Amino acid sequence: MSNRKKDILNFLENRSEQFTAVEIAKELDLDRANVSRYLNDLFKEKAIEKINGRPVLYQRLDKKKEHATNDTESFAHLIGNKESLKVMIQQAKAAILYPPRGLHTIIFGKTGTGKSLFAESMYHFAVESETLAADAPFISFNCADYAQNPQLLFGHIFGVKKGSYTGAAEDRPGLMNKANGGILFLDEIHRLPPEGQEMLFTFIDKGIYRPLGESSQVHEASVQIIGATTENSDTLLSTFNRRIPMMITLPPLEERSIDERYELVATFLQKESDRLGQKIVVEREVLLAFMLYHAEGNIGQVQRDLKLVCAKAFLHYRTHQEEYLRISQKDLPLQVQKGLLLVKEAPERMERLIDHKTSQFSYVPSGQETDKDMGVYSIIEEKVDEILATGSIDDINLEELMATDMNKYFRDYVEKLSMSEVHQDLIPEDIRSLTDQLYDLAEERLDRSYNPKARFAFALHLQSSIERIKENRQIVHPDLNNVRKNYSKEFQVAIDLSGMIEESLQIEIPFDEIGFITMFLTIDISDAVVPQEELVSIMVLMHGRSTATSMLETVQELLDTKVGVAIDMPLTMEVQKMYERVKTTILADRESYKHGLLVLSDMGSLTSFGNMLSEELGIRTKSLSMVSTPIVLEAVRMASVGRTLEDIYQNCQLSFENYSKHPLTNEKPQKKAVLVTCFTGEGVAKHLNERISPVIDESRTKIIQLQFLHREAFKQHIDDLMEEYEIKAIVGTVEFDYQNIPYFSAYDIFNDEKLNILKRIVDEEIPVEQMIQSLEGTIRNVGSVHKLVMLSQKIVHQLQTDMHIIVEPGVDTGIMIHLAFLVERLKVGTVIRNFPNLEEYKKQHRIEMDIVKTALMAIEKQYGVLMVEDEVAYIVQMFIDNKVQLTINK
Repeated sequence: MSNRKKDILNFLENRSEQFTAVEIAKELDLDRANVSRYLNDLFKEKAIEKINGRPVLYQRLDKKKEHATNDTESFAHLIGNKESLKVMIQQAKAAILYPPRGLHTIIFGKTGTGKSLFAESMYHFAVESETLAADAPFISFNCADYAQNPQLLFGHIFGVKKGSYTGAAEDRPGLMNKANGGILFLDEIHRLPPEGQEMLFTFIDKGIYRPLGESSQVHEASVQIIGATTENSDTLLSTFNRRIPMMITLPPLEERSIDERYELVATFLQKESDRLGQKIVVEREVLLAFMLYHAEGNIGQVQRDLKLVCAKAFLHYRTHQEEYLRISQKDLPLQVQKGLLLVKEAPERMERLIDHKTSQFSYVPSGQETDKDMGVYSIIEEKVDEILATGSIDDINLEELMATDMNKYFRDYVEKLSMSEVHQDLIPEDIRSLTDQLYDLAEERLDRSYNPKARFAFALHLQSSIERIKENRQIVHPDLNNVRKNYSKEFQVAIDLSGMIEESLQIEIPFDEIGFITMFLTIDISDAVVPQEELVSIMVLMHGRSTATSMLETVQELLDTKVGVAIDMPLTMEVQKMYERVKTTILADRESYKHGLLVLSDMGSLTSFGNMLSEELGIRTKSLSMVSTPIVLEAVRMASVGRTLEDIYQNCQLSFENYSKHPLTNEKPQKKAVLVTCFTGEGVAKHLNERISPVIDESRTKIIQLQFLHREAFKQHIDDLMEEYEIKAIVGTVEFDYQNIPYFSAYDIFNDEKLNILKRIVDEEIPVEQMIQSLEGTIRNVGSVHKLVMLSQKIVHQLQTDMHIIVEPGVDTGIMIHLAFLVERLKVGTVIRNFPNLEEYKKQHRIEMDIVKTALMAIEKQYGVLMVEDEVAYIVQMFIDNKVQLTINK
């Protein structure tokens, strides 16, 4: 580059204004013609900007604009940055780059959509684009944490003036001061009370604020506000909406593409592999389930569920000394496994993303730097090392221990602390004294009392937490949001207690520790257990001299409980005598059976005892037959902790495959039912009834309209109906997940594909395995009959979706059998029937013929046969002539 050309470039780069060629020539004392030539060269080299007009203007490159149009690291890591989030990222960049200090922004989105991460990405973009300095602060604050205490909330945001309230012993700067020159992110901004919103208005309008208790002096700050909320804009004050001009809405997971869901799951598994430095192998079904299941908590829930599954795999890897982590379908939570029910509805690109020929997928450490927060893995490591040190690893089911829910784990933790062998004098006097002060205040504020065990356990915990804080070891509460929501009163008290601890010990209490303090306030350690008379009774009945007794004794010894009664039936004993013995046992202590009885038997006549006892003694009874020790173990375990009869019964059914379900209110097979609900039990429910009744055989399945006003009452109603009916599905206006009964919304019912799924669930079809067995002796020339029937089933279901047709109940089974015999006839060369008036029929149903031809290509390719048009026409006719006429209410 020539010296004069370089002089022109330096001239522009050192100035922000726009110049004409004449002005530059005059400033640099150069020839105008040469300056114009040099300027055009620099523009072609993309070293400067050219603004066409009269006159033509030139200026230095706008680095911010350059960042806005190019991909940057700040947003590149967001999944969907070029698809579902593309528009939102453009909005975010515009908000950051808008002169002079950017636009205040609010991010809308459901829980778990990634609002906090998106806000952090905006901050990183601001630094990258040099809108903010490299050391500019990013301060994050959750408004919900202090929503019930406006004074503390205001103090945190704006600072506190000495003497503004009791305990304010010195001036304390707020988050606004800390965020000066950067960004203040206010999560859950809708939880700000109106007073808090008003205080923010003044700052947004004028850039000034007053700390709490300050009456004269105002403070200035240059801060860009980014808010986030799960609510819509109507929830906030209208004046608040007017002051925040940029509104960005992040899409929920259900609106993301299947490609993005796959990338989300794969990225997380890769990160976990990098974090652990170990290979992770997952079954194909695991990926499918995570990509398809309904995650109410969006991306956040998917990540939590994946974390749980990885932790479970890590535990198995450590306790069994495996070579790598393995994740299979059985490791998945039930709600994730439900995603596999949607595989047939999945888009075709699923096959491209997850090859159906590959059964396992591996994720190996990439060597890239990643967040080393080991969290739950460290806890598992410590637990395994602790138990291995005792040499008793074979005696403890560690996986069952670690799989318990957070509340149960916490109760065990507190119980162990309270029974610790550490003597009182080993706890420092200042900790014991502080603990008493804290609990005295808690008792006063919560109007409850805590016994010495609870106080002692907390003192031990507090001592441990102080050590962790002083050593800068991270404290992470795995379920903080739920604790905050479910125990809001205790949480507010815990906030005040944390302030007392900070003031007394001159340390800063992490927010996650407040979650643990909250849990201590919700649990009172005592010697009390669930009274025996309040438990569901478990009765084990078995043939043999000691079968039942031995099985129950084993279980009671394992669980250290006395719950359960065992009665043996020697093979020489008559059934009537055994029944009288069971009845006498119950009558001798009838009061203890008032919460229900679960009868666990092995076989034969014992399986009918539950029904007879229910009718004769009026005791609510459930029965399971063909039981084994694991079933008895699960039943006794759940009963000993106070679970309900229905809960125990359903969980035992779900947990073990070898069971027989026996109706208890009568000896007839249960009739099927579909529940249709709305708030009135009429209105919408009536219209939904009219929509589904054409696809349901009401001679075998009853449609029951119910009023939905209260969830618990509705659950009880379902429990009562389950005594008489097998509930196949719930259709309604309020989403309801209970006892694994499929739920269909009102919107689903007016979608033919979803209505077809409901029909299939309700239909009294011949079981596929039974169909295969009956055909195996007849169809001999197709190889695997199982493979042919499954392919036929897939085609019949797909055709109903593609043709927007739902056939009468049972007809789809008939078409499957027809297809199976048709393939057999084509293989042996049997003469094919002629379809009457084929050409005319083809003209009338050209689209349907094409759809069926296309679907049958899978059979043609698999079995090397040719589907002639006559047979295609017969199949089309089967669908059309048996089509259900649907009612559509407008």
